[in-house]
Amino acid sequence: MTLSGKLAEPVRGQVDFDGMLLSADPLLMRLHLRSGGAEGGPLAVPELAELCRISRRLGMNLSRAAQASDDDCRIDMWVETRLIPSEKDQQLSLSIIDWKERPHDDAGKIDSARERDFDRLEGRGAIRTDAALRIIARQMPLEAGQDSDAIGQSLLDIYDVIPPSAHARLLESVAERQPIRNQRMREKGGSQRLFVLQGQPLIDKAGIFAGYRFTATPDDPEASGKDAKAVAGKLISDSLFGSQLGPALRQPLGKIIANAETISSKLEGPLRGDYASYAKDIASAGRHLLDLVNDLSDLEAIERPEFTVAADDIDLVDLAHRAAGLLAVKASDHQIRIDLPKESDKLPARGEFRRSLQILVNLIGNAIRYSPDGSVIKVRVSADDELARISVTDKGDGIAAEDQDRIFEKFERLGRSGDGGSGLGLFISRRLAHAMGGSLTVASAAGKGSTFTLALPERK
Repeated sequence: MTLSGKLAEPVRGQVDFDGMLLSADPLLMRLHLRSGGAEGGPLAVPELAELCRISRRLGMNLSRAAQASDDDCRIDMWVETRLIPSEKDQQLSLSIIDWKERPHDDAGKIDSARERDFDRLEGRGAIRTDAALRIIARQMPLEAGQDSDAIGQSLLDIYDVIPPSAHARLLESVAERQPIRNQRMREKGGSQRLFVLQGQPLIDKAGIFAGYRFTATPDDPEASGKDAKAVAGKLISDSLFGSQLGPALRQPLGKIIANAETISSKLEGPLRGDYASYAKDIASAGRHLLDLVNDLSDLEAIERPEFTVAADDIDLVDLAHRAAGLLAVKASDHQIRIDLPKESDKLPARGEFRRSLQILVNLIGNAIRYSPDGSVIKVRVSADDELARISVTDKGDGIAAEDQDRIFEKFERLGRSGDGGSGLGLFISRRLAHAMGGSLTVASAAGKGSTFTLALPERK
């Protein structure tokens, strides 16, 4: 069955104080079950579960867009929550008044670059899920037959969450599209081995959340006291910031941003203009702090002598479109157009997929930040001397020749305060480019805009 648009009758459900799905119309129940849930169990659709949690915590009814994934399609919904007074506990009703299904595109498929990502993991496991945490690829050091048996099942059907981690915290991370770090899990069947999962959210070409890519390292209790763990070719730091302060800061900052955006969007009805403006400022400041936390985590990682990057097969044109998709709303807010190479063009290169995308997001984001409203940012690709190059050109104020080395230094802002930057982005980006065997350079002149160029080894 395929649905599109406003429903004749809302799809309804009821959730108790602990997030358990008490009742659901058939359409919602089907989605819940296919997301890995069980009848009478916790609501398993991540965005719906998070919306219920926020509604209960704030003690207010909410109305907002949500997205889920079914076996055959991606589902865009408009959901309303209503608190139900009860003598025992506070229950909550869900009403889905809009339900649009779209067939999955190639976001849910694994291309050759993804398959090579799995191949390079020497002795470690790899799991790829869709947006609903259903397993679509798994390569683990397991007994024969288990890999294929897991395809199509929910990650939480295959693994149990091990304390001190919590099932609710895992779903909250998924709902907020956050990386999942040091998540201890146990196989439900077979030898019931323990693993530590590290998960990175994946974004498709349209800038839409497409699932997670996990690496799984056998959990060795004897090694748990060591200072650091090598995971997927990189060092996951167990220092104070990496293991405690970073995660502790990300969660409350994510909640502050989400709640401030809810208020500024006036989803609950009319609001004084200055209050909406205050909420927008709070959300902006929260995003700035969250970016700083992420930058500090990256800084800590790249400055360790053991830091390495993967050598994936990537395409710089594809990465340019992905980065632009992630920043489309930000560019639109300033009436800035991002002029990209044709999607049909290809420029193969060697470099870590995630880190290369991180660099391009930083370069295009900076171009948007420092370009005048209504201007055009040009992204161009070329190849020479066995290097694949991608450049980002803006129409900003430009950078004087004497300052062009300084901008790549740590915490260097060139006196530009209050612009939302941390002064770490270009420093980290250049270090990452060098780690991948490439370079990051700038060509600019005061008053004439800037062109930043990322060069990586060309893939023949």
